[in-house]
Parts: sequence; structure tokens; C-alpha cells
Amino acid sequence: MAGFTLLELLAALTIVAIVAAVAVPWYRDYMATAREGALGKRIAAMAIFQEETRLRTGSYGAGSWDPAAGEESLAAAIGWQPATDDGATFVVTAEADAWTVIATDASGATLCRVLPANDPCTQGE
Repeated sequence: MAGFTLLELLAALTIVAIVAAVAVPWYRDYMATAREGALGKRIAAMAIFQEETRLRTGSYGAGSWDPAAGEESLAAAIGWQPATDDGATFVVTAEADAWTVIATDASGATLCRVLPANDPCTQGE
């Protein structure tokens, strides 16, 4: 007789389920970290434009970037825009000695930073 017994199939199915139970959350964490890294990279590029704006005008620029809503005031304020248009949005508020950016990618992942210290912030800040 060739083939598998029911017990062998159940054992194989159990092993696959255990591997999936471990792999799926790990993969989600990996993707979240990658999204945060991509947003962080864009914020770092934006920081260069903000510092240049502060040197020229004496203050940080404020505005937002959301092409889907027709809002691109950040480009006018500091001369920055994302290198690629993948649906990410950025909202920047400025104070005398710092600026806050809330970046949201197309999947809904959000990264909020207070710069130039690059400290994490809360969404309501």
C-alpha cells in the first residue's frame, strides 16, 4: 500500500500550522519595521530642507504634502517633495526651535518625530 495515513497527514498539518503561527506575526513585524524605515528615510531628507530653510529665513517651514487631496504646501514652504509618489502624506508643524512631522504611508503606518532632535512624539502633539 502506498500513501499516507490520516495520522501522518494530521501531524504534517499540525507542523505547518505551528510554523504559520510563528511566521505570520514575525512577517507583520518585519513589514511594519520596513515601512517605518522608509518613512524615516524621507523625514531625514526633509530635515536637510528644513535646516536650509531655517538658515535662510530664521524659522522652520510648516505645511503638508498630500497630492491626493491637492495639498502640497510643504513644497512651497521648504522646497521638499518625496522622490516617489506612493501615497504617503506628511504634515509638518513648526515652532521656533523645533518642528514636528507626522508621516503616514499608503498602508496607514504612521511615524511621528520632533526634529532636529529626532525624538518620537504622540499624534496629538
